[in-house]
Amino acid sequence: MAKKLTQQQHRQIRENQQKHLQTYEQDKGPASDLLPARVITNYGKSIIAELSDKQLIRCLPRQNLEQIVCGDNVLIQIQDNGDAVVAAIQARDSLLQKPGFGGKLKPMAANIDQVVIVMAVQPVPNTYLIDRYLVATENLHANGLILLNKMDLAGSKSILTSLHEEYEKLGYQVVPTSISDDESMHSLNQRLNHKTSILVGLSGVGKSALIKTLLPDQNIRVGEVSAASGEGTHTTTGSILYHLPAGGDIIDSPGVRDFGLWNTTADDVLYGFVELRNHAGHCKFSDCRHDIEPDCAIKDAYASGEISEQRYKHYKKIIQEYSS
Repeated sequence: MAKKLTQQQHRQIRENQQKHLQTYEQDKGPASDLLPARVITNYGKSIIAELSDKQLIRCLPRQNLEQIVCGDNVLIQIQDNGDAVVAAIQARDSLLQKPGFGGKLKPMAANIDQVVIVMAVQPVPNTYLIDRYLVATENLHANGLILLNKMDLAGSKSILTSLHEEYEKLGYQVVPTSISDDESMHSLNQRLNHKTSILVGLSGVGKSALIKTLLPDQNIRVGEVSAASGEGTHTTTGSILYHLPAGGDIIDSPGVRDFGLWNTTADDVLYGFVELRNHAGHCKFSDCRHDIEPDCAIKDAYASGEISEQRYKHYKKIIQEYSS
């Protein structure tokens, strides 16, 4: 069994990584031996990363680096023997995590700037689920996009109108799509352009069909990644980042598609409701729980109609179910 690192060893590792980052910032250019790259996927103990010239390269993480995940921006160093090593992880804009064994949070993907919440006309959209996803999205500091799929089914227009009325006034776009409608898919591609997005939603809403339509060359890309790994035709089962033909990137992973709220505090939940957090600092009591306390700015906003009944009820329900 490997020995645990001492605090001094952990500190030395962090200092070495910071040194690599500082060296790159000072010397970046043709003379630098540190190559910037983006992680496409994890392949067993190996990392498949993409260099600035789009070349895929297999590399190993430097010992005792924190876990490297799909979407990470890293610095790669080529050793004298030709092997590539990840020397440092650049600062992350966001990190998506989910519970692993024992409830410990496990990183899944990094540097996501848009979460596409996929609902379908059938089954009828669950607005409580949408609000849970939006809370998680806001706490990632990512853009939330609500996608109503299967618009070719009966009853779609009334459902779309209802979602528009509830969410667009809060600043969220609600986008109708159908894989059989080229115009709607073009509109979706425009909203994915220049962003790194993930699709989330329950099974049966059409995520897989959407990804196949967005990524007609998906199998070719998987083959390229397999070839870069040096392990034949075996395909990865983890998160993988794809470049969309129309621009932008999308991360596809069973583990990433269905994410939610874990280790969530009451403050996190409040922050996730954009129309509530604007009122939070105006309550009479600094420790107001926005429930039974007098002179609560959030309850006053709810009573005046500034906050919808549905959203306020969902806020209280999430607080009861998830906050610690």
